[in-house]
Amino acid sequence: MLGQEGTGGGASSGEAAEARLAPRVNVSWRARVLLSAQAFIEGRALNVSEAGVSLLFDRRFPDGVVLTVALGVPEPSDRARLRPVTAQARVVFHVASGDLFRHGLVFTQIDAEARKLIRHWVVHLG
Repeated sequence: MLGQEGTGGGASSGEAAEARLAPRVNVSWRARVLLSAQAFIEGRALNVSEAGVSLLFDRRFPDGVVLTVALGVPEPSDRARLRPVTAQARVVFHVASGDLFRHGLVFTQIDAEARKLIRHWVVHLG
């Protein structure tokens, strides 16, 4: 689902700084924004940290909106196998990049196993 508009129009400067302080690594993972049970928008994850993710889509999402995102994260033991990771994330910023839009998101809800998997890649790719 697309989610709800955030109050105050996005992250506070403290939240944004906290997200930037988390170590992040460049990736090229499949990503989706889930609009409904049957509808989604396909994109790419450009970088990831335990605090959030940068995603590239052909659609702009407004700052402050909370999205349901799904990432195809490689399995540590076999990079050819992808583990689906679903999380709630708030759009902190967006910027045009050619015909596409790069979005910076901060995770608002992600389960412990998904965070552990992301941590693995941040440590091993960092």
